Amino acid sequence: MERPNPETIALYDQLVPLDPRVIRGQMFAHPCAFVGEHMFFGTFAQTLIARVGASRASALCEEGFALFQPMPGRPWREYVQFDPRHIDLDVARTLAFDALESTATLPPKEPKAPKAPKAAGKSKGSEPAAAAKKAPRKA
Repeated sequence: MERPNPETIALYDQLVPLDPRVIRGQMFAHPCAFVGEHMFFGTFAQTLIARVGASRASALCEEGFALFQPMPGRPWREYVQFDPRHIDLDVARTLAFDALESTATLPPKEPKAPKAPKAAGKSKGSEPAAAAKKAPRKA
């Protein structure tokens, strides 16, 4: 996957809202900003993405923006993707701020259930087939 270049990262850094609720991190090994454990703004290759909600994303797509698709055919319908070099920085800054505000209203994420540990000796190929077929010893 293509990583953002220094120019894209600099534009991202310039546009992330200065707000104490914002936590910077990474998603897909790209710089992103989170609020309440939800990503609201970030980079993807040489583009920026903003979580603006499904209805606003749809409206923005009619104005020339694109839905964010981290994998072809798998759009994230609440996110728009745009090239920051081809958009007015005030528009991009507004999208970043609006993304923060709308994402901040989302409920907290549900904690993930812990994965059950694998049973010892139950993995495929852990015992030779002959040893597994032996009859138990009589005392």
